[in-house]
Amino acid sequence: MRGTSLVQLLTKYRSESRMSRNVAHNAADRDRQVEHIQTVQEWLWEDFDWPMLRVSRTVEIAAGQNLYDMPDDLHLDRTQKAELWYGGRYLPLTNGIDARHYSTFNPDLDQRSWPITNWRISEDEQLEVWPKPSEDYDATTLEGHIKLTGIRKLRPLIADTDVADLDDQLIVMFCAAEVLAATGAKDAQLKLDKANKRYGKLRGNQQRRRVTNMFGGQQSQRPERIPVAVYNPTS
Repeated sequence: MRGTSLVQLLTKYRSESRMSRNVAHNAADRDRQVEHIQTVQEWLWEDFDWPMLRVSRTVEIAAGQNLYDMPDDLHLDRTQKAELWYGGRYLPLTNGIDARHYSTFNPDLDQRSWPITNWRISEDEQLEVWPKPSEDYDATTLEGHIKLTGIRKLRPLIADTDVADLDDQLIVMFCAAEVLAATGAKDAQLKLDKANKRYGKLRGNQQRRRVTNMFGGQQSQRPERIPVAVYNPTS
């Protein structure tokens, strides 16, 4: 179950690890136990693109600006796609900007164009778009905003009332398997097997089923040519 509070996770953690469930008995060790739970959830988060954590966030384009701060809760390494609202629909942007693009429209020379067609994460961990836009976001038509889709960051798991983003049983069983293995418990491997089995089941439930064309063919669409308006800065 997702959304389990940290205080409940600690109780489950201690039970699965055959520790005392008495809060007073664990007071001195609480910080280490919390850190263990956090570490395991972070590992599980990094290991799989959990669909229920996939979110979309928007960035408003400004003329003459090609670098933007990433949305606070969207992890830059887990950003999967970017789309521009243009002409009444979302157009997919190509991930990647290199020297070939800069030789066509160089942002350092304030060479602008519209619409933007490419994006990437810059070395300063910002969203970079190309070419440098010559148009502003229009709040009336929504023209000129980018929709970023990806896996969001984990919420804090520090206070007793903070909640886990991933399955509570999955987290505590992996934790317990490590604790039991460290103490030489004979059933440590059994606990790990149960954790891996649940992990496989949850991943299988989350993965989208593939749709097969019964005739074995796929329709291909010719990409639409988008008119490009060039902006030349005045000297």
